[in-house]
Amino acid sequence: MSTHLNHVVVTGASGDIGAAVVAACLERGAEVLAQYRTRKDRLSDINVRTGNLIPVQLDLTEPGAPRALAESIPLHWTGVDLLVNSVGGARPTRFADITDDEWHACRRLNVDVPFFVLRELLKPLEKAGGSVVNLSSVAALTGGSFGPHYAANKAAVIGLTRSAARSLGPQGIRVNCVAPGPVASAMTESLDPHTLDALVSATALHRIVHPTEVATTILNLATSPAITGQTLVIDGGRFLH
Repeated sequence: MSTHLNHVVVTGASGDIGAAVVAACLERGAEVLAQYRTRKDRLSDINVRTGNLIPVQLDLTEPGAPRALAESIPLHWTGVDLLVNSVGGARPTRFADITDDEWHACRRLNVDVPFFVLRELLKPLEKAGGSVVNLSSVAALTGGSFGPHYAANKAAVIGLTRSAARSLGPQGIRVNCVAPGPVASAMTESLDPHTLDALVSATALHRIVHPTEVATTILNLATSPAITGQTLVIDGGRFLH
């Protein structure tokens, strides 16, 4: 199993956590295939060495897009050492206000995309003895403040992680998950200020998490050869277990 990060694929790379992961991998000298849908400027702002960042614009919820991502892997790569499924998110919505379309869109983005991307990258991951880190949320464990659509689908990501770890372990592929709490991001900025204050007050550290802290944890999981099938909560001590 590879503990080296030479070739990395990050989905949702222009998001707050995704961009932090891209920057951390580049700092380690990795080549990074960075999928984004919008906001390429977030990637352009990262100070990178020439040739190490490969931005790919795709909407991964579109049919065929996960395969197109796999086909974008450079021919000189010998495999994929790390896949970070960072794509995801939701709009805060009350239970009774969630529409059918919003429910299904949340599932496509947060569950379908990680599954289909992982399925398309199985061969290069196996070739490198690579690792996968999926992005869930502490909302999967607490119910969260964004609504049942987000909590339910992020819980499904944990189930997907465990099943994939058990199924793919014999192929030398490790699969883990991180479940951040309130992170300094566009998502937390969309919360009502009183709701956000309540979330922060409920943490043991009385602060929100920075995206770079999540990125560091992801890379630690990716380079720990005996860890698979685990979900690591990163929330400043709100959900204690």
